[in-house]
Amino acid sequence: MAEIALPRGHHYAVMWGIPDNYAGMTNSMLHRSRSFVALAGTDVTILTYEHRDDYDAVRARLRERGGIVDGMHIANLWEDLRSWDDGQLKQAATTFDPGVESTFEPLGERGDHASPLTHVLTDDDGRVTQVDYFRADGTLLGSDRRDVPGDEPRAFTLCDTSGEPLGGWLSIWGLYHCWLDSLPRDPVAWMIADSKTSANHLADYRRDDVVTLHVVHGSHLEPETGRPMGTIRKTRQYVLERLDQWDAVVFLTRQQLEEVDALLGTGPNRHVIPHGRFVPKESPKLKRSSRHGVMLTSLTKRKQISHAIKAMDRVGRLGLRRPTLDVWGEGPYEEKLKIAIEKTDAPVELRGYSDQAAKEFDTASFSLLTSNNEAFGLVLVESMGHGCIPISYDMPYGPGEIITHGVDGFLVPPDDIAGLATEIRRIARAKSSDLAPIREAAYRRALEFNDEHVTAKWAAVMEEALASKRSA
Repeated sequence: MAEIALPRGHHYAVMWGIPDNYAGMTNSMLHRSRSFVALAGTDVTILTYEHRDDYDAVRARLRERGGIVDGMHIANLWEDLRSWDDGQLKQAATTFDPGVESTFEPLGERGDHASPLTHVLTDDDGRVTQVDYFRADGTLLGSDRRDVPGDEPRAFTLCDTSGEPLGGWLSIWGLYHCWLDSLPRDPVAWMIADSKTSANHLADYRRDDVVTLHVVHGSHLEPETGRPMGTIRKTRQYVLERLDQWDAVVFLTRQQLEEVDALLGTGPNRHVIPHGRFVPKESPKLKRSSRHGVMLTSLTKRKQISHAIKAMDRVGRLGLRRPTLDVWGEGPYEEKLKIAIEKTDAPVELRGYSDQAAKEFDTASFSLLTSNNEAFGLVLVESMGHGCIPISYDMPYGPGEIITHGVDGFLVPPDDIAGLATEIRRIARAKSSDLAPIREAAYRRALEFNDEHVTAKWAAVMEEALASKRSA
């Protein structure tokens, strides 16, 4: 029997795509969806727009890793379009924009024909100017022109099952909305947009039987432009200027919600729901080596892993041994970090990507988070739930709302490498018995973010959003 009642209907998570080695936003979306299935008995379909030839392989890989479970499904725009018969295609034609037929000019022999399902044309600068999509039988499914003269540079033409043009839209969003219209409701479709890319077109998607919700992952402000009255990131501007068009907007922390309110004015549809995490029912092992730390992160500029390397070098020897740090993850900064480790001779190892890396929290004494900003800092909850004491920069937005300094973890001012080293040294020098109360407090704090609490918050926000929509 379901422990939590989510509102009736079809539940969707809206993403652009699912990376092969996912983290962050994708990981939290998959986790939330698994919680909906496990705790509410609600199926969840992940909607994707990225064109790939191997979605069956994606599904198999996710299932093998435990990313998706029974009750979770993946639907893709292009897979579905290829399955539509002429009746469904004619139904789509009722939404066409006038004048699209004049833009139809299939590539023919032009462009790159490396894939049997797509032909791609690029300009001299490598920008994609047109993509033609094909069905498995070789008939033309549609043509996406991105170089149309005039004010609307993009047009998509949809073809019938014989490859003849039916008509189309002067914006790719018309195609996206048409696909969303084809999805089941029974009686309401709940669409949670995690991807900011997908949120752009979903912001304008208004239907009586669809409740749209957007989760704001990551900072909404350009770096170093001030808080809260900074410059909105261009990638988030379209959605943030239309926050009132959503049935609900979910922020991960109270701090970010308050900054958005200060910048844009308040709104009744805004809520705070933190990321949820599975927290073991059993208390963690309290007796463990105090000198080993771990980071689970992506190797990117924003994560500032070089700060952790410098801090570990500053800690130095404690007795005959140096504290050690394992960094799990991958990303574009890997080579730079290897050089930094070699240059400082810091006791840090880059371990690469592993979907089992979270098990390291069971034995590590401390974890580090050195980013310049986070949407929430889910890795802190994950660490605390396993009794691994977090040391984190007190950056926007999550750490200060998760960690109570000196009680269940440690907060360091942003970019304070010396302070980071001080807290690492504090833990590494301590006896296991001295750290046990902090580990216990960290575990108890993590329980406040467990899946049961967070899923119940989602149920309440959904009900409120539906009631508000019906009363409008």
